[in-house]
Order: sequence, then structure tokens, then C-alpha cells
Amino acid sequence: MSHNKFKVIFSHYGTIDGGDACGFTRSFKLAKGLVEEGHEVIFITAQKKGFKFPYHYENREEVKIYAFPEFLPYAFRKGGLGTLSIFLKILFVAFTKADIVHSDTGHRPSSGIPCTVHRLIYNSKYFSEWWEHFGKGGIYDDLPRWYQLSLGSFDNLFEIKNRKSADGCVPISTKLKERSMQHGIAEDKILVLNGGADTDKIAFNTSSEQSKKQFNLPADHFTIGLIGINDTEFVNNLNLFNAIKKLIDKGYKIQVIGTGKVNPDLLQEHGFEQDGFIKIYGWLSYEDFTLLVCCADLFSLIQEDTLRNRSRFPNKMGDYLAVGRPVIANRVGEVDIYAQRYPEVFYIIEDNPQQVEEALEKAYTDWQSKAIDYHNIRNIAIENSWRQRAKDLSKFYNKICYN
Repeated sequence: MSHNKFKVIFSHYGTIDGGDACGFTRSFKLAKGLVEEGHEVIFITAQKKGFKFPYHYENREEVKIYAFPEFLPYAFRKGGLGTLSIFLKILFVAFTKADIVHSDTGHRPSSGIPCTVHRLIYNSKYFSEWWEHFGKGGIYDDLPRWYQLSLGSFDNLFEIKNRKSADGCVPISTKLKERSMQHGIAEDKILVLNGGADTDKIAFNTSSEQSKKQFNLPADHFTIGLIGINDTEFVNNLNLFNAIKKLIDKGYKIQVIGTGKVNPDLLQEHGFEQDGFIKIYGWLSYEDFTLLVCCADLFSLIQEDTLRNRSRFPNKMGDYLAVGRPVIANRVGEVDIYAQRYPEVFYIIEDNPQQVEEALEKAYTDWQSKAIDYHNIRNIAIENSWRQRAKDLSKFYNKICYN
């Protein structure tokens, strides 16, 4: 191994271009950052659709992607289960020498098995990311019975074993670092690697007016953004939506934009309409998404205080910082840590309708008076960009490989 320049096999558990639903976006951005740090990265994954044998290959921004075909339905392959794709990955890694194998969700078969096989053959160093509290108490409890019997079984059996077996454990949050250490993983073998800000693709402007015009939104309306909203997040933000309604009744000009999907019946149940002050654009292409988020003057990141949310990192926070706009949020998990580190970015609220209304009114006033230093927030995003995350991971690689 030559110092600081490694050949890395990056084993993704889901499918190529699976977006955030199976973590492809995060993993590819990290792999791209590693390439920019001078490493050679071979990215193995499954095909999302079609059947190209023995694999689909492309060089995307210098990341060498190999996507393998699979018989199982998409619902299974996006979660890390497979038959043919895993077999072909094993054959591929068996004939591909590398210094490092890196799994993004190592307890799932399609991500972890190829790494384990490669380490057995080549004595490579194995690094395992840890994104969520997957087993009981976390994702397992929230998902349907068929999931618990299939993917959930791997989560319960192998979530801890996989991280303990790795040469380097890469949890996404401080909470998961604590969990790692509780299970006997030495602190010097752990790197907390939060999600990053996409400062390459998300543009920065001090004014949102031009972006609003692109989407036919009134430029003089204070615009609050919500990425990836669903029924649960809608309920989490009810105090905010009610506060907005009160302020609108007082003459404030406010609108909400979001990506994702909310059941129209749920909106109506709580007295809101899709075409009222809340506009949800569905799931957009990444290009359109990066344009829409630039319409926002404030973002919302209000979460239920659960073990799952304390253990994860909301990737949307990186996007919010990249736009260079402040965030109204409550103190849950990593958000609390960021709020303490960067208090100028956050309007912190508790589960109190009056406090939410006061925080929203202050954010509106700060926007009107141009009191917010957008450049500073963008600089914070650069400090927490995917490129910086790759730098931190590269240093960790060196530390483990040369220790």
C-alpha cells in the first residue's frame, strides 16, 4: 500500500441511481470525494432495472461503477438482498485486488458479503459504515411484518457483529459511536462521519427571488422549505403549519414548498390544502431538486425525539446548509450538536405552539431586515461538504492501514 493512495472497493447495498431511498446518493458522493482525494474507487452495486449480464459498467466522475443484474424484485434488491448479483459481486471481488473494502450497510448481504470475501482472499482492510439503529428499537420496530421477517432478520442478527468484525467502524452519528463503544469497539477504530453538504451541485445566492420566479412562486413571500416530507413529517411540523396560518391571518406573506408526498386526506383532516400555502412538488430529479431548494428563505427540520432519530443523521441538513439558509429545528440527536456548534444557523424550538410561533416570527423579521449572514452559513456548509467528509475518511483509512 502506498501512503494516502488506496485502491478502494466501495460496496453499496442498494441499486445504481436508487437515490436517497437506498442510500445511493450519499454513497456515490462519498466515493466521488475519495476519488478527488486521489484514491481509485471501484463502486459495486446492483442494477435498478433491466438485466445486463455480467454487469453494467460506467465511469461516472472518475468513479468506476459496476452494477450487477438481479432476479429478485426491486423491493428486495434496494434493501440489500440478492441472489445472482451477490454471486457475481463475489466473483468480481475475488479477481480484483484492492487495499480497502468499504461497505455502506455491511450487515445486509449485498454490501457486506463481498467485503468479507475480499478480506479473506487479499487480507484487505475492511471499513463498515453504520447509518441507522437498524434492529429492534429502531427501524425494525417501524416497518411492516414482511420487512421484519426478511431484511429485519439480517438487521437483528448481524448489525452489531458486522461492525465488530470490521477494521474500522464508521457510524453516522455520536449516538451510534456510543453504541459501538458499548459493544466493545475501541474508540481509536471509530470515525463519526455525518452526512455532507453538496456544495458542488447546490448553487448559492444571497437572494432567492430569481429561483422563486423559475417556479412561479411570489418573490415577496417568505418561503419555508421541507425536503422529503411524508405523512410522519407533516404531523411533526403541525405546530409550524398552524403558526404559519396564524401569521398569514395577521398579514404575513408566507409559503411552504416541499418535495415528497403527503396523503391529501391528512392535509384536509388538519385544515390544510395542497394548493393553499403548502405546495408539495412530489419527487423531483436531482437537477430540479437543486433548483427548488434555492427558493427557500428558511428550512424546517423538526423531528420526533425517538431512538431512531437520535441515532441517524438527517441528510437533508447538509442540503439546507448548502443553500446557505437558516433552519428552524428542535434538539434531537446530531441536530442538537450542530445547533450548539453553529447557533447562528438555527432557530431552536421545543414542542410548544407559542414558542414555534415566536421563533417563526423572529425568522420572518430577520429575513425582512436582511439580518442573516447567508455567506457564513454557506461557509459552514463548505466546512461540512462531501469533499471534507472524504478528507476525514481518507485520514481514517491511513490511520487504520498504517497503525
